[in-house]
Amino acid sequence: MRLGLNFVRVRPDHMPGLAAHAEALGYESVFVPDHVVFPVEFASKYPGTADGSFPYPRDTPVYDPWAMLNEIGRATSTIRLGTAVYLLALRHPIVTARQAVSLEYFVGGRLILGVGVGWLAEEFGALGINPKSRFSRAEEAAVALRRLWTEPQPSFHGKHFSFDAAYLEPKPRSSPHPAILFGGDSDATLRRALRFGDGWMSGGVAKDVEEIAESLQRLARARETLKTEGEEVFEPEAAFDVTVLAPNPTERDLARMAELDVDRVVIMPWEKNRDAPAAVERFMAMARGVIEI
Repeated sequence: MRLGLNFVRVRPDHMPGLAAHAEALGYESVFVPDHVVFPVEFASKYPGTADGSFPYPRDTPVYDPWAMLNEIGRATSTIRLGTAVYLLALRHPIVTARQAVSLEYFVGGRLILGVGVGWLAEEFGALGINPKSRFSRAEEAAVALRRLWTEPQPSFHGKHFSFDAAYLEPKPRSSPHPAILFGGDSDATLRRALRFGDGWMSGGVAKDVEEIAESLQRLARARETLKTEGEEVFEPEAAFDVTVLAPNPTERDLARMAELDVDRVVIMPWEKNRDAPAAVERFMAMARGVIEI
């Protein structure tokens, strides 16, 4: 099992140093969040809390994930660089494809593109995008990204995005391209991950390890349902990555997730920035006694 760090509660100027520290300790990856704008007033329900309330101040500073990952990449050499999650439906796939290959040109093929359809309808409205279209926009964008990353003269014509044959060079340094992991916990997300992704990432933070077990059972059922319906999963013979966001799992939780064949657990076992270096040291020391890193 691989261990990653969730940087959602880390100041950007602390990220490069903490990532370098984590790399030296044996962590496999770090993940940064993504939003474009927080409207002053919104009615959308946040999926990560029981009552739908947003757990952060609405004037929380928002930073571009590509800029953050570039700075982290410059300070490290092997740790993988991920998004948890990048709001794919908010961007044109050509723009996303260009940003990804630019990052990989400078820091190597280390990108893990965790993507989501988004939950904040008012954020889409602020950018002039119908929030109801975000599901199909994300699916189209995933297909278009792979063409842009792998085909010599890619083109795409869909409902939301359309472009004639073009050159997008260089191609990613990842082989064959950065992994696309769809994040979220709904049945629709699980189907979307199987149909359009290289893996699945749990939404928000896992509340209980048995919720992950139940989600993986639903994922297996969704795979069988797609076969029954005659819909093929994306690259059915390829390995399917399962990543779980869990803030501070116990020894028992880690052992259980290993039994469930979870590929990666992304943690954040600290409350304040200054506590993070010591917290990741303690967690790694504990984890090495429980699972194979």
